[in-house]
Amino acid sequence: MEFTALDVFEEIRFIVELLVAEQLFVWSFAKRKNNFWFKSILGNLAFVLLAVSYVQIISWVDINSNFSTKILAPAWYICLAILSLIFIRICYKITLSDALFMGIAGYSLQHIEYIVVNEVLARGIWKDLVNHLWLYAIICIVTCTILYYLIARLFATKLKACGGILYEDHIQTIIYFLLMLVILFFSSFLGQNIFLNGTTDYSQINYKGATYDFFNCTLVLVVQYSIFRISTLNREKEIVKQLLYERQKQYNLSRENIEMINHKCHDLKHQIQALKEAKSEELNRYIDEVEDSIMIYDTVLKTENEVLNTILSEKSLYCEKHSIRLSCIVDASQLDFMSTLDIYALLGNALDNAIESVILHKETEKRVISLTISANESFLCIQTNNYFEGNMLIKEGIPVTTKKNKAYHGFGMKSMKHVAEKYGGTLYTSLDNGIFMLQIVIPIPAEFTRLLREAKDEKLLNQR
Repeated sequence: MEFTALDVFEEIRFIVELLVAEQLFVWSFAKRKNNFWFKSILGNLAFVLLAVSYVQIISWVDINSNFSTKILAPAWYICLAILSLIFIRICYKITLSDALFMGIAGYSLQHIEYIVVNEVLARGIWKDLVNHLWLYAIICIVTCTILYYLIARLFATKLKACGGILYEDHIQTIIYFLLMLVILFFSSFLGQNIFLNGTTDYSQINYKGATYDFFNCTLVLVVQYSIFRISTLNREKEIVKQLLYERQKQYNLSRENIEMINHKCHDLKHQIQALKEAKSEELNRYIDEVEDSIMIYDTVLKTENEVLNTILSEKSLYCEKHSIRLSCIVDASQLDFMSTLDIYALLGNALDNAIESVILHKETEKRVISLTISANESFLCIQTNNYFEGNMLIKEGIPVTTKKNKAYHGFGMKSMKHVAEKYGGTLYTSLDNGIFMLQIVIPIPAEFTRLLREAKDEKLLNQR
């Protein structure tokens, strides 16, 4: 059997529409991997060649045979859909669960457009349309543009706010989406069989089959949107709860710091009075006491980053009050590529966790926290070390909280991991010989490094 230009167009149309539909969801959601454009162009060309090769294969087979309509065609399109999911994973930094979510939504959207244009319009309402290939192609493009735009307005902007991860790769989540994908394939090809009745004659039309197919794919999109909104609302609820909890913690910390400052001021008042009345031989001793009282305000480490200065000042005052020694070796010169909130989330949570651990120790020599921030042109490394008593279960790279109030505790570590992954980094924890270590490694953007180097060169030039 000879294949026609219409056959070639239909196969290329399917894969192009599917890839565009999936890109519609994933483009603004996930970060692109290295060599993205090379992989993308090469992959798209490979898919087009596959589509054309299928036209050649199908031309060797009786298109109206049961093997062609019930086995070969479904297997081929399912294979292309699965390959498109692999293609997403190759090009984007995305979890398998999220790739399945995007693939299901993309396939449903493409199939709705196919039903409306191919099955209803070209086979039913305007049977002569396929004889005018260019007009048929234009209608396909216009229909896709309108439908895809409407769905993009519904999904894409909300997906963009998810920070590159919607569902983590838990086995239950993966199985759920795989089952949904299987159900989608089964229902769509069942609708096709009801619709085709074993023939590809464009004079044949079955609106009941088309309605069934349209309803199923629309239902899948509605379900996808619903579980997506439920997931994002639950995440927002968790964030709000955590923010309220953190605000309460911040209030308590500020109150304690103010109390300590008031106490120091009260002591200074009496010490100054004692200075006025002191004899010459006692004067040096009183001066030393005054110096000790104000030393905490002068010994707080000053860095090139104002956010880090605020965090260290706040935590240092708290540590001073609770007899905790905070040791810092900090190079903050390359922290500025991160947002203020992200820096605070990483360092604030890291130090809070360390403080909560060491404050339980009665021995003064174990109430020690070390913070190290080092950077080169490629990576930023943040590390905290502190003493820890007892056993710890580490799951998926982070400790499992042993506290009763799990709604709040443990969230800080998860938020740190999320921030690190947001910048393409990793979070690692370990417990060895009673020492707990938290290490965060984040790649420094090349563009930021270039701008920083240019600023340093300009500064040196101005100094000369």
